[in-house]
Amino acid sequence: MKQEIVKKYKRPHGDEEKQTRKKRKIQLETSEMTNFAKKAPRLSSALFSDSCEIQHGSLHQLIKYAVLGKEHTTQASWCSIHHQKRLHGVVVIVLENLSQHHFYQFYMHFHCLRRLFQHRFSLPPPPSDFIALLVGLDLDDDKARTEEQASSNDFHGRLNDPVNKLNSFSATTYNLACNPILRKYGKERHGLTRYLLTEEEMRNNDYPCVGSPDTENYVHSNCMDDPTDSSPLFGLDCEMCLTIRGNELTRVSLVDSSGYCVLDELVVPDNPIRHYLTRFSGITKKMLLPVKTKLKDVQEKLKEILPRDAVLVGHSLNSDLRALQMIHRNVIDTSLLFTREFGRRFRLKFLAQAVLQIDIQSEDLVGHMPSEDAVTALKLAQYFIEFGPEKVADLNLESVFLRANNELNKEGEKISEIKENGLVPHLQSQHTDKISLVDSLQKVGQKITYVTRMDAVNSPTCLAQLENVLCASNEEILNRAGDVVPLSPLTIVNYHPGNIFSRHSKDTNEKVIRKYEEMITIFAGPFKEPVCLKSVKVHFQSCGPIHSLNIILDNYQPHVCIKYSLLEAAQLAVKHLNGTYVNGCCIKVQRLITRMSLDYEDIIKELEEDPENRDTIYVSGFMKPLTENFLQQQFQ
Repeated sequence: MKQEIVKKYKRPHGDEEKQTRKKRKIQLETSEMTNFAKKAPRLSSALFSDSCEIQHGSLHQLIKYAVLGKEHTTQASWCSIHHQKRLHGVVVIVLENLSQHHFYQFYMHFHCLRRLFQHRFSLPPPPSDFIALLVGLDLDDDKARTEEQASSNDFHGRLNDPVNKLNSFSATTYNLACNPILRKYGKERHGLTRYLLTEEEMRNNDYPCVGSPDTENYVHSNCMDDPTDSSPLFGLDCEMCLTIRGNELTRVSLVDSSGYCVLDELVVPDNPIRHYLTRFSGITKKMLLPVKTKLKDVQEKLKEILPRDAVLVGHSLNSDLRALQMIHRNVIDTSLLFTREFGRRFRLKFLAQAVLQIDIQSEDLVGHMPSEDAVTALKLAQYFIEFGPEKVADLNLESVFLRANNELNKEGEKISEIKENGLVPHLQSQHTDKISLVDSLQKVGQKITYVTRMDAVNSPTCLAQLENVLCASNEEILNRAGDVVPLSPLTIVNYHPGNIFSRHSKDTNEKVIRKYEEMITIFAGPFKEPVCLKSVKVHFQSCGPIHSLNIILDNYQPHVCIKYSLLEAAQLAVKHLNGTYVNGCCIKVQRLITRMSLDYEDIIKELEEDPENRDTIYVSGFMKPLTENFLQQQFQ
């Protein structure tokens, strides 16, 4: 009996051991898989900011480290490769004539590409032989290296003559026919009246206008005569502080067409000051203590000084006129005059350096000098009028801006020295090793495999340093690439799609811009008349920065067209403000459905699920200034 009992108890004990061993085996396999996943080669998770730009030399350094490892070179400063030793090889695929605009125009077609290549970034326009620069062949050319060093000696010297010194750069990197300045103004020179903002442009850019509901207490400058091409220009700039009612005027400067300062007044705000904004305005509490001048006094002085056909010039002049609480219908806004794509604007400091070759807003001074900014804006407008749009387009400011930022990165200076609102920061570059990747591989008896078409055989890239695999067609390139990739530490596949993409390149840029503008534009309504745009703006600003607001009166009841500066803001408004109440009206928030925006819901869904955006959140509505420490406290 005792033996039977023992047997009965032994049997389940054996079953438990089997289950325990099975569990241990599963845990061991899971642990091994987890460890393998943890040790798999990968790029740093905090690699890129949104749409960031790096340089070709930085890319060469990244590839060099990926191929050779830390024994032969250093890790790139702008990103990290974890567990590089586990890399079996590196493959670089180059698709010629395929631009970023094509990528976003056919975004839905590249699902597999977006899944495999989770990190995306921008490069400056490529040189004539991009492949040579990629593998470091240009580092062997002493003459080229000397010229590059000479060209980077003085940043301000480069800006002094951007047309001549960057002529070869601009000729190959920028299609002037697509320049937004030429698209807007044409090539011919015009008088100043051609560059005045229209009433629609003023309303779209938040200028105080007659009849606007938020300008009831504003005064008019009394400049009612129609301007001519000989009307006098006046430069205007204001500084503000923060009061309990928002931004209020603390200083105003007005200069005439010769640059002579005809008005420079400190102003005491009507409401208690909460912050002097000294860093930007240069205004301190001590400066305003003896001042008795009020806003109404400055308004009267301006009305006395300005002739009836005066044209005011300024940089983002709408904020200055709102600080003055003054309506003036004839204005030239240099932030809009030197127009850019997607509503972006150059800062005044950059335009002063690139166009006028002068330095303003010195870091040695606390705050801005409004008279200096007023003169600068005036001279920029006079330059534009005198030389015409074609001359300004020839300056190729977009390329100058990118080139200047890249050079500043090389010199280790602060990126914020020459950045503007809306442009993403450029990542810091580092000096690459003097020994190229090609030479480093030759020392260990290896070569780079270069797969390309036969018609590229005359390229300087096809040298003895590379193992060239020449193909007769694109199909052969694809077939041969699959065979040679495992045999080389680095394989470069240069695919030539011919006119597959280039035949669409002419209109691609404009199509992508139009589609994006439709996606960031929403419509809200119906409202009761009269529509209070100020309350509408406050309501919708909670979702993000607003580019423009327009009232639509073509329907039975008024609606408002709201164009945001960011796609995330428009999407947030559609999701969360639809069905809310504004001025006692229950409004519907929606996008306009056109032929180009039929698939916008699918595109937005794909963007949200894109690996590049998956770990990114969009937040708006902060009342206090954003700092890195503040954001860390909120989201840690």
